Amino acid sequence: MTNWTDIANTGELPEGGRLCTVVEGKALVVLNVSGTPYAIANQCPHAGRPLEDGEVRGLTITCPFHGYAYNLRNGNNLDHPEFEPPVPTYPVRIEAGKVQVAIEKQDDN
Repeated sequence: MTNWTDIANTGELPEGGRLCTVVEGKALVVLNVSGTPYAIANQCPHAGRPLEDGEVRGLTITCPFHGYAYNLRNGNNLDHPEFEPPVPTYPVRIEAGKVQVAIEKQDDN
């Protein structure tokens, strides 16, 4: 089941902006790139370090610790996709003036 969660008012995520938040126990970085919001896990899969301060160029975020680059759309590692797992990404939408992120809830049954 998909659960949309309000994380900010649209004014709190201007173009070029970013915010860090926790939704359903998952630490996220939410970025506004050219008016489109993207949400990724705030953890580089390479070494587990936070991505929140990574440089963003176009649809790429670069880990500030090891320099690995990740695609914001799908989380794929752009440097070594055959060896490194992708960063989890999450759907984002704007609804009634709110930025919302969807986290897929796991069924415990």
